[in-house]
Formats: sequence, structure tokens, C-alpha cells
Amino acid sequence: MGAKERTVPCNRHCQHFRKHNHLRTIAAVGDSITYGTCASDRARMAWPAQLQRGYLWQDPTVRVLNFGASGRTMLKSGDNPYWDDDEFARAKSSNADAFVIGLGTNDAKHYNWNLEEFEQDYRDMVAIFQGLDAEVYLVVPPPLYEDGAYDMNATVINHIFPSLIPRIANETGATGVIDVFDALGGSSLNAPELFCDYQSCDACHPNDAGYDRLAGVVFRELFYRPDLPLLAGEVINPPLNAPEVVAEWKPPASFYLAMAPAIALAVVVANLCLGVFWTCYHTARACGGPQRTARPYDSVSRRSPMPASDIELA
Repeated sequence: MGAKERTVPCNRHCQHFRKHNHLRTIAAVGDSITYGTCASDRARMAWPAQLQRGYLWQDPTVRVLNFGASGRTMLKSGDNPYWDDDEFARAKSSNADAFVIGLGTNDAKHYNWNLEEFEQDYRDMVAIFQGLDAEVYLVVPPPLYEDGAYDMNATVINHIFPSLIPRIANETGATGVIDVFDALGGSSLNAPELFCDYQSCDACHPNDAGYDRLAGVVFRELFYRPDLPLLAGEVINPPLNAPEVVAEWKPPASFYLAMAPAIALAVVVANLCLGVFWTCYHTARACGGPQRTARPYDSVSRRSPMPASDIELA
């Protein structure tokens, strides 16, 4: 008989997020970066899996569903449109509370790219998911670290998408924008370790560490609401819309009780050291030690020279 899987209770922090967030099913819609290409184990290391396992593991009521399909485009006229893939149909029938759209990287291939069609097709997909009474989040794709990799144009990915996708989100009334681009290196390409290490090295697809960073960015956007009340307890978190506030740690009463023996021991040791010091100091003074301020021979009585008249002549 196999061992039963141990279930971890939803602690007070988990309960807090559950109370103030209504999202229960999250649909990840996208291409190979959503699918988990270059992950060591996509079932465990793709960003939807890391979001589920790493950030939401204590709350079994929240599900993250991966509807990623490698090589797919937002463009209906692209070489592999997501519109024609079975994953798109599955995503629409998932009854998700939120859709995270991560498409565009394959549209940047030189034989696919068409700005006007891309904008229109993106708007159409947002409208479809909004029609399902769900929140819709648009992902700014990760940067491309090598121009021409997979026939992709780095100018489109690194310079057009960072402004284009937020504009589409604003004009369509999408719920939010998830800035994966800056989180994974941005236009300065300053996070190559999230794409290339001993586990994987690719100019387009993140490695396990990169997918973990991506999952964290998605979690923050979906679950850290500006109106999220502060967590009660020892740790007082700053409001998320006020970064200038410094987090303050207030130790509980048990902290002082636990520290009492150590404080008492420190006092005893200090008193012993002080007693030894004073004992040595006074002993040294009594013995005419170097602590005396007078010259060492001043205390020795010296005989005055005898008067010449008192000298007995032979």
C-alpha cells in the first residue's frame, strides 16, 4: 500500500490571500514559453507549474492550467496560429477566472510579422476571453538575447512589444499587464543567467531559474492587489503601492522569554569579568605595580649624605 500524500493545511497567510482574492482557476494561454520549452521537466518547471507548486501550493482551491503550444502565433495569418490549435478550444472551455495571454514571440519571426494584423488579432482574442466573464492579463514577452534566433527579429521583441502590448491592454480594457520583459533582463539584456546556465542555454526560452522568475511576476500581478489588506501578525508588510514604507518587525512576547537566559548569562559573565579586573587592579596597586603613577623608586627612603664633620677620619 502506497503512503498517503501529506496535505498541508492552509495557514493564516494562505487564508488571508484566499479571503481577499477570488481567483480559483487560472488559464495560461501562450506559446513555447508558456508550454515550458527548455525546462528540465516542463510538468514541474514550466512557469504555470512553478506558479502552482511554488506560490500556491498551500491552497488546493486554486488551479493553474497550462494551455501553451510551441511555435504558435497570435497572428491568424502566421505560420502556426494559436487560433487553430486545440489548446485554444480547451482554454475557452476551462471556465477560468483569469486568462494570462503570453503570445507574440513567434509573431516576431521575419516571415510572420505584420504590425496592423497583430494588433487586430490581439484585440480579438482579448475580447473573446473578456466575453467569458473572466479577467484578462497580457504578458510582455521575455527579451530576445540574440537577434535572428529562431528567425526572430529582436527589434520587434525588445523594442516594439514593451510599448505595444501595454497600449493594447489599455485600449481593450484588459485587467492588467504582466511585465515579464523587464523581469527577465529588459532591453539591456542584463539577466543572461535566467536563460543560460548549466541546465539550459537558449537565447529565447528561459531556463528553470527564468521560469521561476516568470512565475513570481505572474503571481505578484494576479494576487498582490493594491487594496490587499496588510497581513496581521509579527510581520507588518508595507502597502504595495507605497514602496517608500519600510517593513517593520515586531517581536512577539515569546521572543523576549526565549532571550531571557542568554541575557542573564551575559550579565553574569560581564560581572565576573568586571570583578576580576578590579581585583587585579587593586592587587597591583597594593604591590606597587606599574599602575602607580609615581616614579617606582620614590617610595624608597634615601639617606641624606652625612655631613663632612661627622666623617670619622682614619
